[in-house]
Amino acid sequence: MRDELNELFILLDRLFKSCDIDYKELKNSNINEDFFIEYSSVRIINSFLFNYSKIQDKIGAKLFRKFLYVVNEINNIDLPMIDVLNILEKIEILNREDWEKLRDIRNTLAHEYPFHTQERIDNIQSALKGYEMLKQIYNNIKASL
Repeated sequence: MRDELNELFILLDRLFKSCDIDYKELKNSNINEDFFIEYSSVRIINSFLFNYSKIQDKIGAKLFRKFLYVVNEINNIDLPMIDVLNILEKIEILNREDWEKLRDIRNTLAHEYPFHTQERIDNIQSALKGYEMLKQIYNNIKASL
């Protein structure tokens, strides 16, 4: 299981590295209606949101359970997510409410309508804040090993 966890860290580090580039670009941009005119701007948004979603999926679906197993907090990786989140909160890896916010952001992004520009802008801003929370959770996990 330790090897699987290390492989997951390698994958996530790559995703974070790519996402960091787009995150910095977006944070330094004035995201308004005009921002969506340029293809390069839309490419940056799409790249950021794609990597953001992949990171969150990998952390939630794989990393949490493998990490808890390796640090001997669980002995069965088939534990329900609510139990996983409770344990992660107990050992101060995350705040469960923050993870719920991240799930809400992810669900909103999956169901947004691209022709509602202000909605897209709001969702991008939420994802940027969510990315900061995801990074903190990831760093908490790595620091706990």
